[in-house]
Amino acid sequence: MKLKKILPIFLLCGLILIPAVPAAVSYMTDQPDDMLNPFTIAMDSTTTVVEKFPDPGEPEGTIQSFEKAVQIANTGYIDCYTRVALTFSEDDIKNKTKYSYDGTNYYTQEEYINHLPNGWVYNRDDGYFYYTPILEASWNEIEDNFVYDEQWGEHFYPEGENVMVSHAAITTPLIRYVKTEFESPEDMRTYSLHVYSESVPFYFGTDYASAWTNYLNGMGS
Repeated sequence: MKLKKILPIFLLCGLILIPAVPAAVSYMTDQPDDMLNPFTIAMDSTTTVVEKFPDPGEPEGTIQSFEKAVQIANTGYIDCYTRVALTFSEDDIKNKTKYSYDGTNYYTQEEYINHLPNGWVYNRDDGYFYYTPILEASWNEIEDNFVYDEQWGEHFYPEGENVMVSHAAITTPLIRYVKTEFESPEDMRTYSLHVYSESVPFYFGTDYASAWTNYLNGMGS
């Protein structure tokens, strides 16, 4: 139920060679092994989709409802901005499907862009949902400590006893619930809702919009 695109992290290994010393100089013939010093240069950013997607269960009549809490985490070594595309395996399914953040109010995608959660905006020109805050590059340090809070429908980072806080390495959820209403029992079928994420290094701009504009123009995308 998810698809992601990850831009590469380039690895560069520095090889330091100690020059040989003539054997005639006996007290300098002991020579250490070649030294391999690996290090990482963060040339680009990477993200991953973090989902809460339990078993949808049985439909109610011709309506299939399920939880699909979608968040994006920065898994790279530099701060970044991220954007997301939501696509269906069939265009017809998209027209039958609505999103919700609270599990009560459901909207078509066209309506949902006017009810987006905090931090998210939609660009009609390219069809992407953009997360406006910077995502910090600390996911690898905190990933194992993240927990999912059922009440809030969001992954949180526990900071202190009985305190749950969102972390800047992961977005707020873009969506949390999905509902598809089929026209008839015969019309009901399985489908896929793909979540596709991209990221851009923070240094391409002073905010999310300029960073994406500069990056895409520079890359010719």
